[in-house]
Amino acid sequence: MIPASDLLLIPLSIGALLAVMAAVKYIGPRFGLTAELQRKLVHISTGLYALTLPYTFQSRGAVLLLLALSLLVLLVLRLPTFAKGGIASAVHGVKRRSHGEIYLTLAVGLIYWFSADNLALYVLPILVLTLSDAAAAMAGTRYGTHHFEVEAGTKSWEGVTMFFMVTWILAMVVLLLMTDIDRGRVIVLSVLIAGFGALVEADSWRGLDNLFVPAGVHFLLATHFDTPTLHLVIVAAGFLLALLFVAPLGEMLGLKPHSSRAYLVLIFLITAVTAYHNALIPLLAVLAHVAARTRAASYSPFADLDLIAVSAGVALIWLFTGEFFAVNALNVYNLTFAGMAVAFVALSVQADKKPRRAAISLGGAAIMFALVLFIASLNPSSVRWHGTFWPWALASIGLCLGAAWFAPELLNRARSLRVAGVAILVPLVLFLTKGLFA
Repeated sequence: MIPASDLLLIPLSIGALLAVMAAVKYIGPRFGLTAELQRKLVHISTGLYALTLPYTFQSRGAVLLLLALSLLVLLVLRLPTFAKGGIASAVHGVKRRSHGEIYLTLAVGLIYWFSADNLALYVLPILVLTLSDAAAAMAGTRYGTHHFEVEAGTKSWEGVTMFFMVTWILAMVVLLLMTDIDRGRVIVLSVLIAGFGALVEADSWRGLDNLFVPAGVHFLLATHFDTPTLHLVIVAAGFLLALLFVAPLGEMLGLKPHSSRAYLVLIFLITAVTAYHNALIPLLAVLAHVAARTRAASYSPFADLDLIAVSAGVALIWLFTGEFFAVNALNVYNLTFAGMAVAFVALSVQADKKPRRAAISLGGAAIMFALVLFIASLNPSSVRWHGTFWPWALASIGLCLGAAWFAPELLNRARSLRVAGVAILVPLVLFLTKGLFA
């Protein structure tokens, strides 16, 4: 039951968001504020208010309801009537394509849900999202002279440096004031968080930094909250070493440096929140996608980045769903990526002669079927709530193989999203029938 005071706070909070947008829209032209600065003012105001949610609301359900309604309002505000000249023009006045305000709302909800027992895990990611991002944008816009290429433009090293410095300071302050972590580990962990966060922010696109940065900071901190200092140094050194080698390796696979770094971030995050063997199938799905992108056009100018965004979304969906319903979703998560890998392999040979196409497609499906069953057997018994797993694995892999074989033209547009949509169907049915209602 949601308390009456929380129910009252919900419309007041949404009203405050709309009031901030209206105020920024009013003062922006009068004080000569650029569209980017107006957008950042709304961003900072929203982030600072998000920091108060654990302290102002008594019910977790009320916060989730507030965020769901806020998401609905933000979607309505994207309509041309509001976005171009209306109240939301302060957010949508920038020329580049972005869904930053949507991702920000999703990030707040995600981090809030996973941080119930440790407020530091909520406060630090939201502070980084709010202040580091704004500081980097302002520094890059005003002082940026050394640029590097990203998805559809450039970012500046000055902005990245500012993000790193602000995040490092924020991390040390929060960890010293809100945790019992010793000072030596605070310094090393803060550097690791700042460096990783700066890389994620630099390589994010279309406003996805508003989701990837706080999620990355949260899961990195949650994973290494009790990690000894020496181990933290090894993790940081390993990540730096991988960063040095990922560009030439990516070049061999036909990847741009931006995409190579983004893939590394994705793999690092997956290995941070689960056992290494549970990162194998997502990695194979990435490699299968690279093969499909190389051998068969997907009609997307940023096919690799699309896969990274979709893969991160799939992982977060299963992570949140499992936590929300208290049913470990590791095996259905692996099954989803196995289906994606099978579909990508089949799509990669769609133009080959039928005997070769059949051999490669069926061989890839057989390998993924065996692998997903083997990895499921390695996970704890608490993960195997589904009982006999092989019929579900066979049905999921068969569906993905059939879709890629009989209707490849339907999967070649928005390939990553459509393939994931097919691959998640059987795992979702399994989760609903066996995980929730068995």
